[in-house]
Amino acid sequence: MAQPTPIRGLGPDSELGQAARRILAGRLADVRKPEAKLSDELDDDGVHDMRVATRRLRAAIQVFRPLGGLGKLEVEVKRLQDALGDVRDLHVQAAWLEEVAKKARREKPDTRAGIAALGKARLAGLKAKEKRLRSELERWASRTVPRMLRKVDALEDDHRFGGRRVKEPLHWRVRRVRKRMQVYMDAPDAASAHALRKDLKKLRYEVEIFQPAFRRTLGALVEVLVPLQEGLGELHDADVRLEVFERLAAGGKPRERKAARALLPLIREGRAKRSAEIARELQRWHAEAIPRRLIQVLM
Repeated sequence: MAQPTPIRGLGPDSELGQAARRILAGRLADVRKPEAKLSDELDDDGVHDMRVATRRLRAAIQVFRPLGGLGKLEVEVKRLQDALGDVRDLHVQAAWLEEVAKKARREKPDTRAGIAALGKARLAGLKAKEKRLRSELERWASRTVPRMLRKVDALEDDHRFGGRRVKEPLHWRVRRVRKRMQVYMDAPDAASAHALRKDLKKLRYEVEIFQPAFRRTLGALVEVLVPLQEGLGELHDADVRLEVFERLAAGGKPRERKAARALLPLIREGRAKRSAEIARELQRWHAEAIPRRLIQVLM
């Protein structure tokens, strides 16, 4: 995952308004980095980097929304994020099928043609999604960016960046993640895994925002969050594949049904492996009382 641009020169005693202006400007710059590359070709890396950057920008907008005037801008950023996500999801599915097809060429040559057909079918809607993304990129550059720059420049707040007003939302997010973890441990299904993944991702992005105010403590926290977040992301990919290929196995064309039936055991095996890894990581979080320690760090 692409890393956010570090924001230098901020500390716990910086004014919240100044921190908001600098962090939002930095997150906006990160979103704009891949723009030149994507104007020529919507390549996988550029789409992925820009999608992650829009998520971080939305997290910053949500954090600083109490300062005023940012609510409508978040809607605009989400439009771009969704268009990027639609293209990126097809890229991921196509890349996975290509890798599986290479393996099938050696082990199950008779299913290779079916897998290739599945890959072609997955990419059938890519042109329409890329067209929408190009339209959203134009809207973003011509309308959203100028509006955001004006709003960001006007943000003012003389509270401390490392004060209670900042810590309380982080406390709430950590408690929410802890609840999501308990729900998942009681019932580790796709829905509970997805909910935990989303809140864990938001916690990571919010921790990155406030890292300049609590540099010594929050830097280590980001490192703790990464393995669990990445594991849940891979689990989510497996759950999406399961739903897609179970449906194809039931209602696709004959060659697609055959290929889907051949792929389902592989998908289920991969999901079981990821689920076991996540269970071990959550046991470590529980044994080391990581959520409770996080809250104590933020007192």
